[in-house]
Amino acid sequence: MEVYKGPHLVINHEQANSRLISTWKSSPPNDLAYRKELIQHLYIVEEIKPAQVMWLMENLTFKVDDATKIWADENISKPIFKSGFIAKRQDGFHQVAIIVGHDVLAYIEVTEIFNEHSNSGFKPKYFATETEAKSWLNGDLNIKDFKSGDELIINFKGIDDKGKAVFEFKEQVSNFASTINSFKTIIEQPHFIKNNIDKYSNLTKREKETLKFIINGDDNKQIAEKMHVSPNTIRTHRNRIWQKLEIQNLRQCLRYACFFN
Repeated sequence: MEVYKGPHLVINHEQANSRLISTWKSSPPNDLAYRKELIQHLYIVEEIKPAQVMWLMENLTFKVDDATKIWADENISKPIFKSGFIAKRQDGFHQVAIIVGHDVLAYIEVTEIFNEHSNSGFKPKYFATETEAKSWLNGDLNIKDFKSGDELIINFKGIDDKGKAVFEFKEQVSNFASTINSFKTIIEQPHFIKNNIDKYSNLTKREKETLKFIINGDDNKQIAEKMHVSPNTIRTHRNRIWQKLEIQNLRQCLRYACFFN
């Protein structure tokens, strides 16, 4: 049964399975439109209280920016997680299935909403097809059913009519998210370093040392002990790092990990 039809998002309710199916029928043109549709999703989830949620991403090409990722984590995912009606399975994932779209980069941006630095606590599962997602939600397909020993296969498919190289890669679905994010890191890191080397170079030696500890997950007290200074000194270093790198949060700070690789 259709319970919502917005400019870009359609939501259906499978009452028998207590499952909401949210489908991007078209891609939002900007962050405001994307956020408005997520707010409607939140309202419906809070009203219906489903046990499961499935997202169909095939038509989503919008690239979510960092600010919207943080907003979605805090204002959409976190309230749903705290409500408690979407339970965690025995395999460690919540009953939220996300089916990957054709635009892999758009898919990557969405997955980063639920990365290890998320405050919501949600852990969805990603699938290549709707059939696999439904089997998993129905309890017919467990994450352990996937073979883990198969190697990644990459094939060069030639040059398209626009002169771009086309590659095909085959990977186990269970490894899909990590493989795609690895590709993204390899592609984006040189560009990020090139565009931010001047900011990083403005840091003092002690600020760079502090930044490395922050990226490694140490808090101010731990960093102070390792650097043999007071926590107040580390707070000063941290504030200056934020100013010089022109960042606002830890998520943006972690992108500078590539300078220490």
